[in-house]
Amino acid sequence: MENTNKGKCILMCAGQYFGDKIEKAPGDLVIAVDGGLRYLIDRGVQPDLVIGDFDSLESEYEDALAQYRKAGDGVFYQLPVVKDDTDTLAAVKLGYERGYRTFEIYGGLGGRLDHTMANVQTLVWLVRRGASGILRDRETDVTVIGKGVFRLPASFEGTVSLFALDERLTDVTIQGMKYNVEHVTVTNDFPVGCSNETVSRAGEAGGSEDKAAGSEIPAQISIGSGTGLLIMTAHLKNRHH
Repeated sequence: MENTNKGKCILMCAGQYFGDKIEKAPGDLVIAVDGGLRYLIDRGVQPDLVIGDFDSLESEYEDALAQYRKAGDGVFYQLPVVKDDTDTLAAVKLGYERGYRTFEIYGGLGGRLDHTMANVQTLVWLVRRGASGILRDRETDVTVIGKGVFRLPASFEGTVSLFALDERLTDVTIQGMKYNVEHVTVTNDFPVGCSNETVSRAGEAGGSEDKAAGSEIPAQISIGSGTGLLIMTAHLKNRHH
């Protein structure tokens, strides 16, 4: 399907979430995924769609759930408990079918490790279909990147870790960070990409060419081939300086 939606698809899932209120812009689609409905209700956000098997929603939210169930098809999607897709993947597919290609997933980190890993694989599902997704919490963003250039937001300061999800990432170049490399290979059995970090001013980035440049260097990662997991934790710096 051609992307006709310029907004983003926002998923609120049932995992641990400690962030602020979800911000919905015009054109965005908000989906409550199973027990994630409670987070939206508590923050005064009305979802556009509700989907799940609802095995993780507390009984105190049953009345609110009943209102969405009453709305029926197009708003409420009841999933079976026994299924192949996780609730999150089913919600992502729903947003994808509606033409969305940018996804923000809240409540998808913390809690059960198996669910977190399932959500990481959901990000891989998106990347391999020409879309992008990010798992977000208060301080941490997790995304999956493939061939091409990923530029960190200019406002981001903190720790950045890159891990290979495929057997190897080839032709990896990192610029504008404390530890920079050019045209290297990163494998999935050696966590060399753990705990890099952004720099706050020119001259702090690693490498003589960076220091000689005398200007701000955008923080970015380029990959020649392969799929990588990128974890960005804001305001976190290593203590071994």
